Amino acid sequence: MLEAVLQCPQPHSWIEIAANRFSATVEILDSKMLPNDSVQHLFDIQVKPALTEDLLTALKRDGDLINIEIMKSKSGHIYGSASSLRCTVCKNLAKSKCFLASVDVTSEGARWTIIGNNDSFRELLAALEKDKIPFEVKMKRNLEDSELLTARQEQLLSIAFERGYFDFPKKVGLEELASLADVKTSTLAEILRRGQKKILGEYLARRSLLHQNRE
Repeated sequence: MLEAVLQCPQPHSWIEIAANRFSATVEILDSKMLPNDSVQHLFDIQVKPALTEDLLTALKRDGDLINIEIMKSKSGHIYGSASSLRCTVCKNLAKSKCFLASVDVTSEGARWTIIGNNDSFRELLAALEKDKIPFEVKMKRNLEDSELLTARQEQLLSIAFERGYFDFPKKVGLEELASLADVKTSTLAEILRRGQKKILGEYLARRSLLHQNRE
């Protein structure tokens, strides 16, 4: 298994609206292709609390985004799920055999963290080149088995929450948090991403079931 970081153009979609118009930080926790050729995203958007409602209004009005499910926090996080129709980078990643670890998007651009093997990574790069999507491989390294998931996930999530990592702005950075927890920065980033994905996925599943029961 290997981990790679790609620098690609900022997606011309709802992510661009959030990052440019509202100076929000967008993290994609997971993406998958749907039968209608759209891509479903599980996301965490960090924005100034005063801009939360305006951002949500803009996203709901954007024709690229459908089937939006969200929950808001007082600290300025917007967690949720939505389907996107236009992002070509997202579609290539979702179709590939690579695992999308995370996408960090700011007004300066997008960094895509990918996990896969050598063959799937080469196929992904070939697909991006075929669609004429410019990219730069910022980092590529082999992963140890212990780095994919550890039994300390819940403990590290608790430490991150207590120290203010999920606040906006963050009270502690990833490197400092990794030092406190005595774990590699890359390992901690992946553990936190997987934990957020699990918690958010369970919440949205319960919410969807509740809506079905009311109908």
